[in-house]
Amino acid sequence: MASVGADTFNDLVERFLGQRLPDTLADQIDWPALAPDAQGFILRLLGLMQRSFCPATEINAQMIWLLATVTPAMLPSAWGGRIPPLTSQGRHRKLDAYVTHQAWPSGDGRPIFIDLGCGFPPVTTVDTAKHLPDWSVYGVDPSFSRYVLYDAEGRYACFNREGQFQYFQSPLKPLNDTTEAVRNSFQSLFDDLYPHLPSPHDHERTLFARDGHTLLSNPIRDYEAENLNFIKSGIQDLQSPPARLIRCMNVLLYFEKEIREAMLTAIANLLADDGRLMTGFNHPFGIYARYAVYRKNSAGMVPCEFAFGLDNLRPLGTGPWVTLAEEDQEAELLADLTGAIRADRKFWNNFNTHVDTLQAKYGICTRGDDGFPQFTEGAQNAPPHALLEKTTALWHEVDAAGYTDGAIEALGRAGFTAWKNPVGDIAVHPPEGSLPTI
Repeated sequence: MASVGADTFNDLVERFLGQRLPDTLADQIDWPALAPDAQGFILRLLGLMQRSFCPATEINAQMIWLLATVTPAMLPSAWGGRIPPLTSQGRHRKLDAYVTHQAWPSGDGRPIFIDLGCGFPPVTTVDTAKHLPDWSVYGVDPSFSRYVLYDAEGRYACFNREGQFQYFQSPLKPLNDTTEAVRNSFQSLFDDLYPHLPSPHDHERTLFARDGHTLLSNPIRDYEAENLNFIKSGIQDLQSPPARLIRCMNVLLYFEKEIREAMLTAIANLLADDGRLMTGFNHPFGIYARYAVYRKNSAGMVPCEFAFGLDNLRPLGTGPWVTLAEEDQEAELLADLTGAIRADRKFWNNFNTHVDTLQAKYGICTRGDDGFPQFTEGAQNAPPHALLEKTTALWHEVDAAGYTDGAIEALGRAGFTAWKNPVGDIAVHPPEGSLPTI
């Protein structure tokens, strides 16, 4: 999406959402100084906010911080063009539960589960294999590194087959801001340790450790289990037995529409008859989930469900509007559904007031006199996990008060076929043409 000629971020907000932000918020984003991909991200985000009838008064300090600081460090350009390895244990817990709630045929041996783009470390694939002990689980990624080098602080750097530095990760600061000094330090350490590493075969894991530093070859093998194996492959090159279920989360959104559809065609060829695909996006902590479920039948691979978490309706972060390429149909469908719910005054007025009340009750934020959220001092100083715990409890309370059912009823009044799916998310039958049929 090309720039629309705005001089400032606040000009853009006013153009898309009809109202300017307080200067204390808007001035934190230096629009002209942002890289083109970060500008594109923000333009798409504002377009989706407009499409979902989200007012400027829902923009808050956390969103601004994410756009100014986190977003530029999570885009592929900050990672040398690769998909960032940002995830966390338990991220797909809800999606794993969704699988166990489905009716699957019995008596045909171990069903196959393929996790496409599982990344490294593949913690969500490991979670799935533990959750589905009777399935054969395969984690697939084209970018498994040949070597990983850990330092004494638990930080690590990945290297390719030729011993060239690829990327660095710190458990305390996962976003990419790798300095030249860090890169050079790990490269020098690798060059020092590598001659002592036992020569591995293609799939063998070997190790050499000294002075608190550990160099591993084929580190992905550490994560394998009786029902879990890993394959280094791109989606379109993968050779595997027909899968009963394929999960491809937080991958397709990195590609343009034509490439996404080619990847979907390749995925359809990997599915068994009546197999399912789950694809979409969620935050590394598992919040702000949106996902489509496709089913393979004689007509091809057909979208049968689109689902999303209730927290997408009143986010504190940018999750519902995260896109990394134009024409993200799942994000657009979420925006349309959110807009339909917001337009239902019978539901929205009570829901909106209830969320404001609970945000104040949990000490997260309150509405200022200007209508914008103001974070409490406690929330501003709280570590991320503490704020996540509060917001998780808040949304459990909102659901218990019947607002998930209320949102579903609002979608029904707007003409959608909607229901609560087995894991408690809002689900709809995708309208004709909203998602591709392969």
